[in-house]
Amino acid sequence: MKNMNTRLHEELAEVIEWFPDGVYVVDGECRTLLVNSAYEELSGSNRRDLIGRTMSELIQAGFISESVSILVQKTKHSESLMQVLKNGKEVMVTGNPVFDDRGNLQLIVTSVRDMTALNRVTLDLEKAIGLSELNKHHYHVALDQEPVVIWESKHMREVMEKVKQVAPYPTSVLILGPSGVGKEIIANCIHQMSERNHQPFVKVNCAAIPDALLESELFGYESGAFTGARREGKAGLFELADGGTILLDEIGDMPLSVQVKLLRILQDLQVLRVGGTRPRSVNVRVISSTNQDLRTLVGERRFREDLYYRLQVIEIKIKPLSERPQDANALIGHYFDCYSTKYRIPKRLRKDTVEMLNRYNWPGNVRELKNMMESLVVSVPSLVIAPHHLPLHVQTTKDTKRVLSLKRRLEQFEQEIVMEALNEYASFRKAAAALGVDHSTLVKKVQRWSKAVK
Repeated sequence: MKNMNTRLHEELAEVIEWFPDGVYVVDGECRTLLVNSAYEELSGSNRRDLIGRTMSELIQAGFISESVSILVQKTKHSESLMQVLKNGKEVMVTGNPVFDDRGNLQLIVTSVRDMTALNRVTLDLEKAIGLSELNKHHYHVALDQEPVVIWESKHMREVMEKVKQVAPYPTSVLILGPSGVGKEIIANCIHQMSERNHQPFVKVNCAAIPDALLESELFGYESGAFTGARREGKAGLFELADGGTILLDEIGDMPLSVQVKLLRILQDLQVLRVGGTRPRSVNVRVISSTNQDLRTLVGERRFREDLYYRLQVIEIKIKPLSERPQDANALIGHYFDCYSTKYRIPKRLRKDTVEMLNRYNWPGNVRELKNMMESLVVSVPSLVIAPHHLPLHVQTTKDTKRVLSLKRRLEQFEQEIVMEALNEYASFRKAAAALGVDHSTLVKKVQRWSKAVK
């Protein structure tokens, strides 16, 4: 048996020497058995320094950054990843398991392809295209730190202008919009742009906490307040957010009994723990958000009217992504590039793939778009994403949507151009001259758009 294994290894070693790509073979324990000349040349290592050593030992010695063989050993499936060799080269490694007749892992055969030059060229090209797109389409990136907001539409520009205006003040803010539209990101921006940005920012999903626990979680409780309570009591989330900001997400799901106590906090800036008798002063900015129509809930007596007006001092509405296709286009590029960089997989979207994604109406909004871009980067084997790689429900999007919305899209684009000209020239006459239209025509257009907004 030993002679048979030796002969098999010798034959395998002879075969892999013909491969133009690097080939690396380990046993079931991830111990190096064979390495071909292409791998030696690619890595700058000598096979004498590798054979007989485990992949864990080679990682510790700095020969490789991580091992696909160890990953295959765990999953028992083919795996791929980007790897950095000791000489600094970036390679794409794909490990394939080989099993014996009993189903035991016998070998892991890994192909290694040099991606250094391709990655450098792709990065330079992506950077050039990205800068060109930024200048061409006037994408906007708000804040130098997280959270980052990407937009291109007039609607989101107005939203961000409002955020910048109200952020410095401790006023309550109500953010409205469908699920996945980015309400939490806007709340993050308000906090980061305020003087409270170095203080706690506590986020609470009111729909995720059972009604029986919500009051004690928000406002805390004293010792012995109820069965199971801590002996020393517990500070609530409002106390933990003291000096900072609290986000009450899904505020429409808050039970009426808790709404009464929340209203008292907003009026008196004091928290009374469950089972307590002594109020505690708090300095907290309240931001609330919901995908529900609170006015309707007020009419149905499921939400207190006085609390609604306390929360709605400043109201920010975010439209669904289907109503701002310019933002969808910008977000597709942003998140696809982010995940390609994060996972170190140099992928790109074909032009017709982007066109198909732009025809989709994104019912799950930004959350759906973000998740889909991550899925395309990590789950599609090809480095170039073609239309057939997209989910079936995206491929079957009807083109009639584009035809029906063409007039509205053209008008939005016209508004963008006009507003940019007005911002640049600060004069209707100068802007009209630059655009090559009559001054009165420009004034009428702006007046009509202003009435439509109101």
